[in-house]
Amino acid sequence: MDIIWYEELQSTLDAAAERASQLKDRSIIASGLQTRGRGQGGNKWLSAPWENLLFSLLLKDFKLFGLSPLPAEKQFLLSRAAALSVVHYLEGFGLKASIKWPNDIYVGDRKICGILIENALRGDRMGRCIIGIGINLGQKAFSPDLPNPTSVALLTGRRFDRSALESELIRWSECFENLLPLSEASLTEKYETLLYRKGVPAPYRDSRSGEEFSGILLGTRPDGTLRLRDEKGFERNYRFKEVEFIV
Repeated sequence: MDIIWYEELQSTLDAAAERASQLKDRSIIASGLQTRGRGQGGNKWLSAPWENLLFSLLLKDFKLFGLSPLPAEKQFLLSRAAALSVVHYLEGFGLKASIKWPNDIYVGDRKICGILIENALRGDRMGRCIIGIGINLGQKAFSPDLPNPTSVALLTGRRFDRSALESELIRWSECFENLLPLSEASLTEKYETLLYRKGVPAPYRDSRSGEEFSGILLGTRPDGTLRLRDEKGFERNYRFKEVEFIV
């Protein structure tokens, strides 16, 4: 992977999109600081300068997971791979992380990483994908607007300087590359195994009706739809932003 570092960007994801035609497949745009970082659902991604990993990966060649080209209907495989890459990366620090559907990364009940994916389709197949990732490494103080953040530094006592961030990004890229030869079935199985709260009764909120209910997370469908079983035994299916985890 080609890694291009910047001192400061408004957004690594936006920068990757603007430069996509000039960049090679699997190029990474990374920055020490994002001034307008974006999270899921239009939320802001806030980070202290040169304390965390802030980067976006551009994918243009979709000969992945035994599928060539990657059909548009299989695009959630990229979300699974991105989430798994971070979980495997964090294992290098001795941390056991889980995937809060669809692709936030948690250690316990605290968020350590956010992932935002933007896909461009070409007919019925993938045209381009940009995976934006923010991993909290060295930051110890967070905005009170963030409900439950944590970082590698808070959990392990590790310290990170600029050179460490650059080497850590290389290590993450290796974790991601190791997932690409996997089959669709193997990748999906690994993702399902690591889902946050899977098989455990927990509170949820239906974003459409406002109803709060207790449910058991069963897993996901191939398109990424979340499957929950409520206290009455009925299966509920939710797409992104249709259900909230009450943490």
